[in-house]
Amino acid sequence: MRVDAKHISRQKAISLLGVALALVLTARLVSLQFWSGEIYSARAKSQHVKSSVLQAGRGRILDRQGRVLATNLEAESFFINRILDSKDLRAIAVRFSPRSDEDKLLKRLREKHSFVWLARKVFDGPSDEKVPKGVGRMVEMRRSYPMGVLAGQVLGYTDIDNLGIEGVERAFNSHLVGSPGEMEYRVDARGKVLGALGTIMTLPEDGKDLVLTLDADFQSILEEELSAAVSEFEAESGMAILTSPQSGEILAMANIPLYDPNAFGKFAAGMRRNRTVTDHFEPGSTFKLVAISGAIEESIYSPDDRIFCENGSIEVAGGTIRDTHPNGWLTVNEIMSQSSNIGVVKIAREIGQAGLFKYVRLFGFGSETAGGFPGESPGDVRHPSKWSRRSLETISIGQEIGVTALQMVAAYGAVANGGELLAPRITMPGNGASGPREVVRRVVSEETATYVSHILESVVSDGTGSNASVPGYRVAGKTGTAQKAKPGGAGYDPQKYVSSFIGFLPVGYPEFLCLVVVDSPKGIHWGSQVAAPVFSRVMNRILSLRKTPMRHRVAQREDDTRYSSAPDPILTGLNRRTAKRVLDRHGYDAKVVGTGKRVVAQTVDRNSTRLRVSDATLKSKWVQTPNVLGFPLRQAIYQLTAAGLNVKTSGSGEVIGQTPAPGTAVGPGTVCKVTCASEKG
Repeated sequence: MRVDAKHISRQKAISLLGVALALVLTARLVSLQFWSGEIYSARAKSQHVKSSVLQAGRGRILDRQGRVLATNLEAESFFINRILDSKDLRAIAVRFSPRSDEDKLLKRLREKHSFVWLARKVFDGPSDEKVPKGVGRMVEMRRSYPMGVLAGQVLGYTDIDNLGIEGVERAFNSHLVGSPGEMEYRVDARGKVLGALGTIMTLPEDGKDLVLTLDADFQSILEEELSAAVSEFEAESGMAILTSPQSGEILAMANIPLYDPNAFGKFAAGMRRNRTVTDHFEPGSTFKLVAISGAIEESIYSPDDRIFCENGSIEVAGGTIRDTHPNGWLTVNEIMSQSSNIGVVKIAREIGQAGLFKYVRLFGFGSETAGGFPGESPGDVRHPSKWSRRSLETISIGQEIGVTALQMVAAYGAVANGGELLAPRITMPGNGASGPREVVRRVVSEETATYVSHILESVVSDGTGSNASVPGYRVAGKTGTAQKAKPGGAGYDPQKYVSSFIGFLPVGYPEFLCLVVVDSPKGIHWGSQVAAPVFSRVMNRILSLRKTPMRHRVAQREDDTRYSSAPDPILTGLNRRTAKRVLDRHGYDAKVVGTGKRVVAQTVDRNSTRLRVSDATLKSKWVQTPNVLGFPLRQAIYQLTAAGLNVKTSGSGEVIGQTPAPGTAVGPGTVCKVTCASEKG
């Protein structure tokens, strides 16, 4: 048979093509097997093996008594993870969004063809039978603050992924957050999970608990009393800090208005901010501590040195500085107790620009404290090279300077504890704090600190701070009333003030230091009448707590020859048994006169102590008669009326007698008779 040549050629071509195809397939198989195997194995695994994050439990936040301030609760989250038809998507949009936002959610669901969250960490999600078709459900942990608004700005809050955003939650996020784990599970081609359990690749490591120095009881008291003052005086806001001046521990830190971190999204950013740390303000007379301390430390003045206060007016560059009440000669001690601007201005001039700036910086103003608070402001302190011709005078009395509340408590704490500036601390040792106290530097000597403490004590016992007194305790402190700058810095607003008081007790070895600031009170704006009473109420309530170690403790008069004007313990208002017990404890030989149950007057000294008691029930708002003996008549009238008393005068000049006697507990509106020595021509 004859074979067609053309047919043979076609067979050869087909054979060659088959061989070539076989070679290509062989090469491809070899390539897949030896060079691309890992790539395709990984791709197959990504299609059939999924992984999910195992969230770590965030650490709790506790107060110093172990009470829970922040914890985690189980909540539900809802999602879709596959393509659904339009009818199902419409049902989901209706169920998981407000009516006004249905179209927005529906549009997002249609645009995305993969995983979409519908609701995260909710406590009131739909029951199983009400969950729309195609919606997945999972349990997650949600941050919860069981005490609600208590210390809200201090604690801060976390985002939807439990990461700290503000406050303590942010500052100690690395301590609280822990490390997440990972789990893998297999799925089929449609994404359905195969098997009931996955494989845990990495176990999650929960965050650590954090113990704060805050005391929930103290915090509650501080917030309640500050809220009451802001409401009473229709103020814009308020802030307060309670600390231990011996350790720098912050026991309470309040911001008014309050806010609830459980619903942080419902509050404006300004309400969530811890203003005691982030905001600065002009302090006014409370800042006089710096010039007075510097002058005594540098031996320029002693507490008994007398300075002429120009009868209430002194010229400075560009204007005049005045005192609220004109004075002639005053001691350094009296300059503080009467809050004389002119006296402090003259002291500052003796210190000089360099000296004043030195002590401003030594006391910690112009820089962040060493407390490590997020968002902390350094304040507003200019270098002397940028001062105006009157800056020395105005800064010395608390103008042209911005301070934070945290800086103020640290500065006064340095005087209270014997001269050392401590780093404020919000956590207990072992929770980020290295030890019981952290000394930043020594500001003044212990001797100077003692002098200044006694000067501040006279402010409360005989001066503008009388409304801050606490029966049974020696209190030191200073009032402040500062005009607020106009928006844009164009002068001061005559209608807006910052009223403040800062004090500590008991003098000698203080255990509590408290600052109260009320922003823009209406009507009355003096720190002595707005902020000082808040201090007194806070301290009275805290000292009445059963577990407070200072309960009924009276600081005895020190045998201190350096300064002899420290007042005796004030016992008026106490139960007779309590007053007698604390006097006996400290070595006083007390004689009780009368048959009542409550002390209404006292004469206390080491040799002869008399307590006059009465059955008369004292009103809840009783006041102590200020000591105005030796005061000019006008100044005495101011002190008595500021305490809520009426005045009847006899004669003129300096006060030589007063009835009721100094320290007597009387009701508001009581008439106080003042006798003066007539001035000679």
